[in-house]
Amino acid sequence: MNIEHIVILTYILIIFLIAFLSRPKNQSSEEIFLAGKSLSIPESIFSIIATEVSALTFIGIPAFSFGLDFRFIYVYVGAIFGRYIIARYLIPKYYGEGLTVYSIAFKNKSAQKKLATSIYLISKTLSIGVRLYSGSILISAYFNLHIITAIVLLSFLTYLYTQIGGLKTVVRTDILQTLIFIGGGISAHILIPDIANQKWMDMILVGLKDNKIITFDISYLPIILTGIFGGALFDIASHGVDQDFAQRLLANKSKKGAQVSILFSSFFSIAIGLLFLSIGTLLYSYHQEVEFIGKTDFVFSNFIINNFPPLLKGFMLAGVLAATMSTLDSTINAVNSCLHSDFSIKISKKVSGFFSMIGLLIVAIFATQSSGLLTVGLKVASWSSGFLLAIIYLALFKEKFFNPRLMAIAYFINLISIYGVSEIFGLTWHWFTYVGSAITFVLALIFERLKKSKSNLTFS
Repeated sequence: MNIEHIVILTYILIIFLIAFLSRPKNQSSEEIFLAGKSLSIPESIFSIIATEVSALTFIGIPAFSFGLDFRFIYVYVGAIFGRYIIARYLIPKYYGEGLTVYSIAFKNKSAQKKLATSIYLISKTLSIGVRLYSGSILISAYFNLHIITAIVLLSFLTYLYTQIGGLKTVVRTDILQTLIFIGGGISAHILIPDIANQKWMDMILVGLKDNKIITFDISYLPIILTGIFGGALFDIASHGVDQDFAQRLLANKSKKGAQVSILFSSFFSIAIGLLFLSIGTLLYSYHQEVEFIGKTDFVFSNFIINNFPPLLKGFMLAGVLAATMSTLDSTINAVNSCLHSDFSIKISKKVSGFFSMIGLLIVAIFATQSSGLLTVGLKVASWSSGFLLAIIYLALFKEKFFNPRLMAIAYFINLISIYGVSEIFGLTWHWFTYVGSAITFVLALIFERLKKSKSNLTFS
């Protein structure tokens, strides 16, 4: 057993030890799914960061900036405005009102609640499946495993330790995982210039000169504005009404703590985004001398395997595991809470097992045929984000509810519309949430008008 294996095994053992020590004191729903509303502000922030920073960040963001530039950072800038809206308006509406956003928003509307939850589950399976594949790339390459084997092992390990405890287990392991992948990112900044035998600043300046950070031209302004405006609404949808993130806010000790946590997490997101985007710039500079051959998505994982010394290689492998598992564990727990609250405990256990082992595996297999993993993951997540945001807004703030049949029709129209505008007008994923929200609000108005002429047609 070499040093890399020891590092990875130690990491896994620590994760399971934390899970065992964090077992809930009782089996109440609030204790399991909301950690007994005991999360402090630092715990919430760490857990939010760990949930959003998947292997797409660890592997995908360096690949993104290697191929393009730093334009993804403007999505994080937009998130500041989005999370202010969440803190100011959404949290006061649902904090302390229930286990999930969907059960709170739809109250006694059982069919609507189940349909909204189902849409969330489908969307989450698709988007997290892409992240699972991304996290399996380095593990597969290093251990010389088939990519499907790596995917199964990762999902199985994560599922095991999340079943030992509840949300408290997830949050405490998230803290360790956050520190590990940040440490991995910092290590890359030290090691890449050392291997290239160049100064860090000189390598960054190469990227700046070649427009790999920002293009100083008026034509670049639309890219900046697209990132900021697209990131703002997408973040409201992903962090405000997505159960993965809302669960951390509902589990905070106080409403004020939840508001502070979501707002301050945006600044940490920017720092981590810059940390990993600049790794891509360092790799770009390095490969000006050493030609890179292969799929861009693999640029960072290949560099780690071929150039990092054993101890740091083990640390980076643990970082990828941490980034992947921290996203998976949050999703598994959120899915459990949704199914427990909106369906039944028996279904929750069965479906969560299927979700983590089969659903994600199927999506991850399809993702192996894609390139540009960061963009693929964000596209998938944005297909349903606008629709869910709009229907939850109508339910929370207007107390209007689509009946189940028309909700399903509206969602189908959403998907067709988003596909249409992306194909015909070439809109990027940044605008999908806007399109989905706008279409849903327009349909609500149309159905409301129809209701006046035909009773009981639209809202119930």
